[in-house]
Amino acid sequence: MTLPVDTNSYDYKFNKTLNEDVKLVSDEYGKYDLDMGDDDYVNVTGLQSLANACIIAILTRFNELSDNPTYTGFGCRVHELIKDNQNKLTKFKIETDITETLNKMRRVKTINYLRLNEIPEGYTVEFSITSINDETIKTEVVL
Repeated sequence: MTLPVDTNSYDYKFNKTLNEDVKLVSDEYGKYDLDMGDDDYVNVTGLQSLANACIIAILTRFNELSDNPTYTGFGCRVHELIKDNQNKLTKFKIETDITETLNKMRRVKTINYLRLNEIPEGYTVEFSITSINDETIKTEVVL
């Protein structure tokens, strides 16, 4: 059985190249989990799927999934820096790692901006990207 898909949505009709995924939701602490709508997974397509993919890529440790050859080199090195002192060099390294991770994604055409904000528990990353079909999304991730 497959997840229900809204075949009349704009994303489904015009953004199929951005793939489909199970929707992620964040709690007030920045922890992500699968969205369980009416006791079932919630399916997303298009730009929402791309936003999910970006979040997953940033929050997955670099090479964490290397047991599967498909995912060799997948993930982000940002986790190696989270506990470092909050200073300009650490901020620069985090921004660089996230930029490299997003640029490796085939569905991302350009990164419009990436803002790293310090919070007491770490950082939040706000970014905007343009997809391969020239649609723009903005999202935020808590590290």
